[in-house]
Amino acid sequence: MSNKEILTLKIMTKEISIACPEEDKAGLIVAAEILNSKIASIPDKANALILASLDLAFQSTQQTSGEMVNPDLTHEIANLISHVDQSLQN
Repeated sequence: MSNKEILTLKIMTKEISIACPEEDKAGLIVAAEILNSKIASIPDKANALILASLDLAFQSTQQTSGEMVNPDLTHEIANLISHVDQSLQN
């Protein structure tokens, strides 16, 4: 089992800190960059986070290789969205 470390990500204008295993750090950084890119491309800034998250979650279900959706990835996305949502409410 790997040790978890604190990773600070910037989503929109908020910084959030999450505990993650070292091997997940690079993937979460890329995921945050993808989310920020999606948010920036949405004109409706009031709902940008929700719409970008929905779009990314939908894309993760549309795998062309016929594989099942990775439940760990889905769980990680849901956790990241939850952390961001909590951070934005503060």
